[in-house]
Amino acid sequence: MSPFNAIRRQPLGGALGAVLLWLGSLFGTPAWAINGTAVPKALLRVEMRPQAQVQQAQVQLGDIAILSSPDLALLRRAMALPLGQAPRIGDTAVLESDRLALWLRSRTGLREDQVQWQGSTSTVLTVAARELPGEEVVDKAQSALRDHLMAVVAQKGWIEPRIEMQTVSVPSTTLIPLGGSSLRVRPLGNVPVGKRMLVWVDVLVQGQHVKTIPVRFEVSLFTLAPVAANDMAVGTSVQADNLVMREVDAARLGDVGPSALGQPATLGAGDAVAAQRVRRNLHSGDVVTAAHLQPVPAVSRGEWVSLVSRSGLVSLESRVEVLQDGQVGQVVRARPLNATGVLLARVTAPGHLELQP
Repeated sequence: MSPFNAIRRQPLGGALGAVLLWLGSLFGTPAWAINGTAVPKALLRVEMRPQAQVQQAQVQLGDIAILSSPDLALLRRAMALPLGQAPRIGDTAVLESDRLALWLRSRTGLREDQVQWQGSTSTVLTVAARELPGEEVVDKAQSALRDHLMAVVAQKGWIEPRIEMQTVSVPSTTLIPLGGSSLRVRPLGNVPVGKRMLVWVDVLVQGQHVKTIPVRFEVSLFTLAPVAANDMAVGTSVQADNLVMREVDAARLGDVGPSALGQPATLGAGDAVAAQRVRRNLHSGDVVTAAHLQPVPAVSRGEWVSLVSRSGLVSLESRVEVLQDGQVGQVVRARPLNATGVLLARVTAPGHLELQP
């Protein structure tokens, strides 16, 4: 709270206003006049400035008046007397000497005849400010966003990345208090890559937060990715010649994530690409992502494979129909030839099962 009056002389509100009104009724109107007349035995002289500008958020008596005293400790205490929060940038506050006199005496214990008041009867207070160009904020946000995107690229191992960013709109020039100012971008953390991305920039003055400015960007993140060279139906084994590497905009893909984009085909023509098969129908030109593929199983449902059963040193081999897909090491259901029963067998290799005991 502070002994501030609004420029339109609105009533002083809050607890401090009540205290000052009570002090006014108790002491009455100050007997001194602010006309430069010397006050006998004055321990403190206060010369009010007609106008004052401050740079800090908290206003002290020494910011708006020239003080002198033969008592150095009293002088320092009076200069540091807190008056309250400075007005917002663009606003004006008026501090009246009669209210300040009551406030000063209540905080220091000085009598009325121990303080000599000079100068203006009121001080018009404003906050010193400077312009913060919107381009400065954009540069800070753009640098942080680029670093974030490069970290995503490195994590995912994307090939030959190329980043393009465009500001949707440049923030307008902002007035901020004078003093040591800095810009701090809020952490982007795990923000996913998208076609439009938002960056929040905090403005700090003397270490205190004064404003937050949002900056929006249109983003394109190009990388080489496998694209279907022809139509492929569900269940098709993917060969190297089924894929071509093309530059795509990863920011436009809805399932961009770790391993979402496939890796380049390095096998020769006719070779399977990491033993993958199509899980979703692919059309020529579609970007092939992890969502479109699944590993080719070592044994597939409906396939006839070799089953080995062992008893001591004796082993028997027969043919069985696999009833479910399975990878090496998994246990699957199978049905022997000309039988209706079902048995469980472990997959030992592609096309080979071993009867479970």
